Amino acid sequence: MVTGDHIQTALTVAHRVGIINQAEKTLDGVALTGEEFRKRIGAYKTVWEPETQMWRVKFASKMKFKSVKDRLRIIARATDEDKLILIQGIKQEGGLVAMSGEKTSDATALKMASVGLCMGSGCTVAKENSDLVIMDNDFRSIHHAIMWGRTIFGNVRKFMQFQLTINITLCMIILLSSISLGNSPFNVI
Repeated sequence: MVTGDHIQTALTVAHRVGIINQAEKTLDGVALTGEEFRKRIGAYKTVWEPETQMWRVKFASKMKFKSVKDRLRIIARATDEDKLILIQGIKQEGGLVAMSGEKTSDATALKMASVGLCMGSGCTVAKENSDLVIMDNDFRSIHHAIMWGRTIFGNVRKFMQFQLTINITLCMIILLSSISLGNSPFNVI
């Protein structure tokens, strides 16, 4: 959970929604402020890549970032730079990142995330940089959108598998019967 709220507010919200349990609230490295997060990951450099038209973060030590990321559950008092660093670090390790935002300052992070989600009350800049715009401001709608997306993806996959199976079988029957019998068992009618 990356938020601009105070760390105590972030801990309370994270506990209520099930991101952390009561025991994890006091563990070191589970909840950090943006400033602590940047100190713990060590030196990094933000570089503009003209070919991809995006910012890229280069870490002095990827192992430091990985050790911090593995324990981290909450970043409070986060800046736009913290979001950028976290998204780039996770993606560089081969992970997927979903980011929700609604402000102009979230636009870069929304664009860089694997899936950018903007809420309905978000500004136009955030909506344009998002992959998915949720029309209302209910976080349950994100869950519903993911579930519907997975269902549609599964149905398309099953349909394609069915079509490929039928077409390959049909082509093999026509090819084998044409070679052995000299004519196709199927005609236009």
